[in-house]
Amino acid sequence: MAQTISAKRGPRLGTQFRGKLAAAYGQRGVGPNSLWYVYSPRTRCDWVLRSDLEWDHFVLSESDPNIAECSYHPDRHRITSDGQQLDIPVDAVVTYQGGETEWRRVRFAGKESDENSPAAMQLSQFVAAAKASGVSYKLWTDQTIRSNHILLANWRRILAWMAAARDRSLASYQADLARVIQAEGEIALEQIESMFGEASFSLYAAAIFGELQRGIYVSDLGAKPLSIHTTIQMP
Repeated sequence: MAQTISAKRGPRLGTQFRGKLAAAYGQRGVGPNSLWYVYSPRTRCDWVLRSDLEWDHFVLSESDPNIAECSYHPDRHRITSDGQQLDIPVDAVVTYQGGETEWRRVRFAGKESDENSPAAMQLSQFVAAAKASGVSYKLWTDQTIRSNHILLANWRRILAWMAAARDRSLASYQADLARVIQAEGEIALEQIESMFGEASFSLYAAAIFGELQRGIYVSDLGAKPLSIHTTIQMP
């Protein structure tokens, strides 16, 4: 089970924050990797990520409407396969909307593409063992994670927007937007500002981004930079 810091405010949040980071520093070792302390709107929890690549994977995962649940807590899953005990490294656990569970290994591309290499043979062993346990195991490399720079850049901005509204109920804002989109079929961010006012725009934006994350609406965020002209529409 993922050990996370609650999104709710509490008197010991600072203590939890320091403990979480201290543990992550210890796990990181002596490498040059960055640590990211992030808020996930999907899980409504805070997480510590141990590298820039994990951060980009986090952004990509948060943007995927096909994902229902996700844990970014690194772990090792012990499985017995063909009489051999395997410790399978897992950086994230994803559950898709269809109910399928995927264990993800997040790392830079190595020699796994060479099917005769020890790395490729070990990966195949992990994949087979996970499949026998009812889950899939997949290596997510920088080549896959960073294949769409526009999408990542857009969702970095979106996640910051959503994090700023983490303590607000957005249901009424989502209801207002739903009425407009159901009537018009789509809405641009500039229309949201003109309809509901500059003072409330950030909350309406966070509300509609949350609906994008859940797949209620769609947008071309993988093709064009996020701007006031970005349009959100029904699928």
